[in-house]
Amino acid sequence: MIRIAFSLFTTGLVLGAGPCLATCGPILISYIAATAKGPVGALKCWLVFSITRAFVYAALGALAGIIGTSLYQSYYWETRGFIIWFVAGIFICLLGILAMAGKRTHSRICQKLQGIFIKRDTKSVVGLGILIGLFPCAPLIGILSYISMISVRLHQGIILALSFGIGTIISPLLILGLGAGLLPKLKILQNERTYAWFQRIAGGILFFLGAHILVRTVLGFIKVT
Repeated sequence: MIRIAFSLFTTGLVLGAGPCLATCGPILISYIAATAKGPVGALKCWLVFSITRAFVYAALGALAGIIGTSLYQSYYWETRGFIIWFVAGIFICLLGILAMAGKRTHSRICQKLQGIFIKRDTKSVVGLGILIGLFPCAPLIGILSYISMISVRLHQGIILALSFGIGTIISPLLILGLGAGLLPKLKILQNERTYAWFQRIAGGILFFLGAHILVRTVLGFIKVT
């Protein structure tokens, strides 16, 4: 059990610096840059996001141990999996739009949503951690399928999946997130107008990433149906 947990932790380290970083890195980095976190805020975002995602993995590990490999794979690759992708895409697009709107927006709806998702944004980071933790990517399906085959008790699935999740926390995402938090501190961005354009660009990237997820989800759903 300990050896398997350690091997999954090591796998998390490898995937956290590779496929997992490529999947969630651009989203979290764009969000940090667009919302002007600063180094401390960036560190908080990374920590909340990473811990949330690790606990989501633990919950999925519990499910994998209960419902088995075939049921788990069908859960992800059928309609429910596409719903997860679609909701994630909409949520990321919304964050991008709110970031692009900036502080000077006259829309009351945007101002209210900015207050919920940008200014008091812990819930947004938790939301990103949950949705990205649920993403039906191939490495995660493989890990959870493996856990479902070797786990005979509920707590084993939780421990093994959590070991993998903790491994993904220790990744270059921390350094990249801190770098994104430092960008607004650059002298060139101290000008209010320049920073407003920077925020729009970062928000635009975030929106593009969300739109890409939506398009890929719709095309994938059409292909299988």
